[in-house]
Amino acid sequence: MQADASFWGSLVFDGIDDLVVEAVTAAFGTVDVAARGRAAGAARPDCRRFSDRVA
Repeated sequence: MQADASFWGSLVFDGIDDLVVEAVTAAFGTVDVAARGRAAGAARPDCRRFSDRVA
């Protein structure tokens, strides 16, 4: 099984421009994907106030 982050990023997450696939690990029939959003924050769904990213 291919565990290349760019492969999985283009195959599985194609068209999601706001997502960066950082790492992919494939072992024992599972695939773990480490990804993050590109945005610095987002509007909260309940009140629509902007919230910064928490590191």
